[in-house]
Amino acid sequence: MESLKQKQARVTRIMRALKKAHPDARLDLDFESPLELLIALILAAQARDDVVNAITAVLFRKYRTAEDWADAKEEVLHEELRRINFYRNKTCSIQKACRTLLEQFDGEVPDTLDELLTLPGVGRKTANVLLGNAFAQPAIGVDTHVGRVSTRLGLTMHDDPDDIEADLTAIVPEKDRVKFCHLLQYHGRRICMKRKPACPKCPIKDMCDYPEKTAM
Repeated sequence: MESLKQKQARVTRIMRALKKAHPDARLDLDFESPLELLIALILAAQARDDVVNAITAVLFRKYRTAEDWADAKEEVLHEELRRINFYRNKTCSIQKACRTLLEQFDGEVPDTLDELLTLPGVGRKTANVLLGNAFAQPAIGVDTHVGRVSTRLGLTMHDDPDDIEADLTAIVPEKDRVKFCHLLQYHGRRICMKRKPACPKCPIKDMCDYPEKTAM
C-alpha cells in the first residue's frame, strides 16, 4: 500500500509526464465569463464540446446576461439548441438557473460551492469546474475521464465522484488541481480510453498498476 506521501510524489511524476504528452491540455469549452461557462457546462452534459462551442459562439453574442437567457422564449431556445442532446431539458435548466441568479445573486454567478449547488442543473462536478476555470479556485471536477483514469492509476479506490474528488484533493497540490483535471481528461480521450486503453504507448505506464493493460 502506498502512503499518502508516496501517492503525492507519484502525482508529481504523473503530472510531469502528462504535461509533456499533452501540452495543449485545457478546458475545451469556449467562454469569456462565468455565466458563459455555466451555460456551456449545462449544454455539454452528454454532448460533444465542439458542438456546444459551435452553438454558443453564436448564442453568446445574442444572450449576454442572465436576464437575456431567463426572458428568452422557450420555443426560440428550443430551436436554437436543438442540435444539443436533451435540448428541451437543458433549456429548462438554463432558464431556471438564470432566474435563480436574478432572484438570489443579482444576476451574477456566485463563486462558492454551496451557492453554486443551489442553481438548477448544477451538480458538484459542474460547480467545481466553474470554480476552477472561471474563478481560478483549486477545485477538482470529476468527470468520466478524471474518474476512470484516476481509478486505473490507483489514485483512488472509489467509484463515487464525490469520494474520488476527496481522494484527489488529498494528494494533488492546490496550485495543480485544475491543470491535473485537464491532463487526465486529455489522457482519457487520447490514450486511456474506456474500452481499449492504448497502454503500450502510454507515457505513464510505469506509474500505473492497472491490471487489464492492453497489448498492441
